[in-house]
Amino acid sequence: MRIDHVILGARTIEPLRDLLRSGYGFGVTDGSPNPDGTASWVVPFRGDDVQYLELLVVHDEHVLKDSAFGRVFLDRVADGPALLNWAALAPDIDAAAARVRRLTGADPELLRGESVRADGQRVPWAEAAFAASWARPAHPFFLDYGNWPARRARLAGDLTDARHDTTPLAIERLEVVTDASDLTDWLGPLADDVDVRAGAPEAVTAATIRTDAGTVTIRLP
Repeated sequence: MRIDHVILGARTIEPLRDLLRSGYGFGVTDGSPNPDGTASWVVPFRGDDVQYLELLVVHDEHVLKDSAFGRVFLDRVADGPALLNWAALAPDIDAAAARVRRLTGADPELLRGESVRADGQRVPWAEAAFAASWARPAHPFFLDYGNWPARRARLAGDLTDARHDTTPLAIERLEVVTDASDLTDWLGPLADDVDVRAGAPEAVTAATIRTDAGTVTIRLP
């Protein structure tokens, strides 16, 4: 298991795009709309692990206001860009879902489907515990992907579109805040890659990223 991606949010793409370019040298690409009323932009990383930063922005505010997820999203980005939550790549998505069920006593909402990118590429996926992670952002949700050759093959185009000044290579560590006692069990072997500070409200507070020019740490208000 490893860190798959970190989600950042804002009402519009401009402040995130400007912050990532001016502060870190990162570009963005894609901009695909989602059924939940958001649109997803991507900061692609160079490497076989296909890690990335996902940038969620408002696509349809009316849709967002009609869901609990959307109302929380709008609240979290009301004051500007924010780190929202994160995902772990699980080699056994069924086992990850079972662990979440054991720890929470609730349905881990194991889903299977596919995403359609702006270029038409279809990406099959399986996901568990997104709702739990959205409510408790220090706790990741879990993902598994199909068609890894296709995921890796699209990287060259994504990197060309992003036009990074500094190329991100890997998400090395995360810093989170939580008072939860179950985080170590939730993370499993990923616990070594996460720095935990006691406190509330629960949040992701920083992401440390290795680039072709050194290591940087992203922090947002």
